Amino acid sequence: MTVITRHSEFYLEDAMLTYITSILYKLHISLLRKFSVVFKDMFSMPPSSSQPNHHEGMSDESPVKLGLPFTVKKMDYLLWWFMCRYSSNLPPLEGLVSILELGTFLQIDVARSFAIQALSTDSLNLSPARQLSLALRFRISDWIELAFKALVATPAHRLSLEDASFLGLTIMHIIHSTQSEIRHLLLVLAYNPLKMDKHDVLCKRPALGCQASWEAAWWDGFARHYLHPDHPCTPLEALAKFESANIAGVTTACRLQAVEFIRDHGVFDREYGILEEGLKLLKKFEGTVVGV
Repeated sequence: MTVITRHSEFYLEDAMLTYITSILYKLHISLLRKFSVVFKDMFSMPPSSSQPNHHEGMSDESPVKLGLPFTVKKMDYLLWWFMCRYSSNLPPLEGLVSILELGTFLQIDVARSFAIQALSTDSLNLSPARQLSLALRFRISDWIELAFKALVATPAHRLSLEDASFLGLTIMHIIHSTQSEIRHLLLVLAYNPLKMDKHDVLCKRPALGCQASWEAAWWDGFARHYLHPDHPCTPLEALAKFESANIAGVTTACRLQAVEFIRDHGVFDREYGILEEGLKLLKKFEGTVVGV
């Protein structure tokens, strides 16, 4: 004879009535309490002393009223997660954002993690602007730096009106200011080749030939990669290309010595510092709704 055992997780005995706008739901208290810190705390509260026999949520006449940020559509998506989260079919972008929002609000960590992971898939092709907007609003720290750097690296003329609507004026200003500071730094570095203070013992013309050849190659080699309008290299990428190039009039030892000096003295670190300063400003907006 087969012994029937109650499932340790999904044998649900009780239910609660709640409504959003004009729609009435009857939901399992055990399930809500199990996953949500907010519901767990709510259901542990004793009845009101003025109405000791009144138990909110136990009848159609006294449902638990859920206001903003709840809507019927958002709640339906959250309940989809409760019932169908192991399905291979994901809800649309709107649904994943709803699960993220209510999962965060109700402190359902597994629902929040589910939504973040699903929103990170390549198939959704989430734009950096949309990603940053969600990251700030719902405190997704791993996304903030990634999306911010992608936006700063995007030429200003390629940032769309939709991007601006996701981010709002203040965040767009931080991005634009960071881009402008980095652009100014690029121009200064590209326009002012490093002076070669040290030369190899085999360098026969350090003052004129070697330095002049280095300066010409700096503009024609390093700066061309560094300032490319469509595919600019990072400082270190451009320097690596420059390092491996043969420069007429500059000995190999002089070239390598100069490149080593640039690396050792952090000549290009200022660009990363500008990015970090922008990121610090941006993180002040964590937990806020940006855009429209």
